[in-house]
Amino acid sequence: MAAALAATAELLRQLRERQNRPQRVYRDRSNPFEELSEKQFRTRYRMYKHTAIELIDMMAPDLQRDTERGHALPPYLQVLTALRYYATGSFQSVVGDLYGIDQGTVSRVVCDVSPLIARRRGQFIQFISDQQDLQQRQLDFFNYCNFPGVLGAIDCTHVPIQSPGGPNALYFMNRKRRYSINTQIVCDMEGRILNIVARWPGSAHDSRIFNESSLKAELERGQIEGHLLGDSGYPCLRYLMTPLLAPANAADERYNKAQIRGRNVIERLNGMLKRRFPCLNHMRIKLDTVFAVIIACATLFNFLLVRRDPAIPTKLPEQIPGNVRPLRNLRQTGNLKRQQLIREHFGN
Repeated sequence: MAAALAATAELLRQLRERQNRPQRVYRDRSNPFEELSEKQFRTRYRMYKHTAIELIDMMAPDLQRDTERGHALPPYLQVLTALRYYATGSFQSVVGDLYGIDQGTVSRVVCDVSPLIARRRGQFIQFISDQQDLQQRQLDFFNYCNFPGVLGAIDCTHVPIQSPGGPNALYFMNRKRRYSINTQIVCDMEGRILNIVARWPGSAHDSRIFNESSLKAELERGQIEGHLLGDSGYPCLRYLMTPLLAPANAADERYNKAQIRGRNVIERLNGMLKRRFPCLNHMRIKLDTVFAVIIACATLFNFLLVRRDPAIPTKLPEQIPGNVRPLRNLRQTGNLKRQQLIREHFGN
């Protein structure tokens, strides 16, 4: 009798605990494709609806999950969540925009989706696709700035981040005393990203990033004919033309004018990239995810350029220029190549 009463009391206790336990609520998640107009959708996700659908179809095989257990987000909502973060840079605004998704879920989705987009960089970011593309690129630069043999314009842009903490945090502090990732980008006349390196801390000099890059190794081996245009923070090399610090005659002035005009395309590109994806104006996520997000944004930038999906005009964010102190020890071959170019092309 006593055992039966004890068992009954235990059962009643368990029932009371279940009644008092907070129930997990599954909210109906809205569909932005149905609820938002085309203009509202572009403002929130930085692309047209049909472009987003194409991106989702491309990403869906990698994002399929068991939606019956745990009520995981469907692939389309995972992609839109990541896009919303790229377009704002704030988890809180994403939570307010996508119903029923908390900050932790958004963080996990961004960590999952960004590397998957970044893995497609080889599909959309190529320095040279074929010889015809290279020739057309050089012709476009020549028609624009009267500078022959240009492969692209190169520069670095700083992506601000929160302090990574730990003993190596100071390596990420740039000359403006801000934590950042110094990101090297090469682009063509159309604003297409041809090459990107996003793994160096803010304290790294632009020239060091280029010196350690695989692109420099290819140019050094002579596998690609032509030269890049860079600012005076880079050394003058036979495949990297920089401006003259002290032009001595009219030919030097014409060279500098053409070089600066051609180089301006990369400065515009850096601003366009940060306007398209404002998360790049300040990253408040883990350092490992920061690298993936930067590459993912660059990949999406080229994807949208190919799809003719224009950017939304917004205020130009504050730019953190790279260190442009001139390097005194210029390579002799670079100087000779530059003087030959000035003599043959700008001397008349």
